[in-house]
Amino acid sequence: MRIRAFEVEPPEPPLRSPHCVAMLRPWVNVGNVGALVLRRLGEMFGTSEIGRLARPSEFYDYTRYRPQMTLSGDERVVTVPTTLLYAARRESPPDLLLLHMLEPHARAEDFNDSVIDLLRHFGVSRWVLVGGMYDSVPHTRPLWVTGSARGWDAPFEPGGVRLRRGNYQGPTSLTSNLSQRAHDEEGLETLSLIVHLPLYLRLDDDYQGAARLLRALAPVYDLADRLPEDTLGEQQYAQVTPALAANPQLAQFVERLEHEYERRSAGEDTAPGGRVDLPEDIERFLRELEGRSGGDRPGPPPGRI
Repeated sequence: MRIRAFEVEPPEPPLRSPHCVAMLRPWVNVGNVGALVLRRLGEMFGTSEIGRLARPSEFYDYTRYRPQMTLSGDERVVTVPTTLLYAARRESPPDLLLLHMLEPHARAEDFNDSVIDLLRHFGVSRWVLVGGMYDSVPHTRPLWVTGSARGWDAPFEPGGVRLRRGNYQGPTSLTSNLSQRAHDEEGLETLSLIVHLPLYLRLDDDYQGAARLLRALAPVYDLADRLPEDTLGEQQYAQVTPALAANPQLAQFVERLEHEYERRSAGEDTAPGGRVDLPEDIERFLRELEGRSGGDRPGPPPGRI
């Protein structure tokens, strides 16, 4: 069946009081953390694809999101980047809709309207957005998770999770409006969780970041206290510390981030979510580091949310 821009096959029997857990790439998915979280939820509860955009080229520029060609035996298969919807059944309600959103290049208002129609059609009662951003935090300390909850009393604050109204000002995505629309127009409970990742680590898959998000979601969806992402993340970050001995400049930088982390943790005026003013030599080091990486830093600028 068609639900605005989506082609959908509703599951049978219908989902029970579903929550929609969503991620948005590439805007707030540094370290691929949102995708890793949704993948883990899918593996835990079992998922099946039930929907995707009917004509994704209406929203995406495929000279920017390139289709991929692979060989399956003697056949060539082209995979087209798009937004995908999966359904997951839990032992007891709520069931889950897992929405892998790809940020649109055009007609963002129509894209948002289509997502809202999906939520309405399936009777979604809660919208949850998970993602990651780079920040001035060290890998040697527990990663911060910030966000907000509206319309319900979230069972927080577990360690390192701070729910508050964000004060980020700057570039954003029109798709970011979905959380506000879900609450204001549809009366949904909403939750956003953003993990702050060390800006000097540019991991394709940051399992430590994904583990922090999953631990934040654990009391909401009765997840296990320890998941594979915890072990993978610990192993990843443990490999970084020995490298500091070979790079005194980086070691000094991390030490100063540790001091800044403690200062920000100690008081509301310097808590994550505000502007962090770093010394000029550190700012210069980051610019040099970014130049050597050969690309733009994705997501909001360092020290902001």
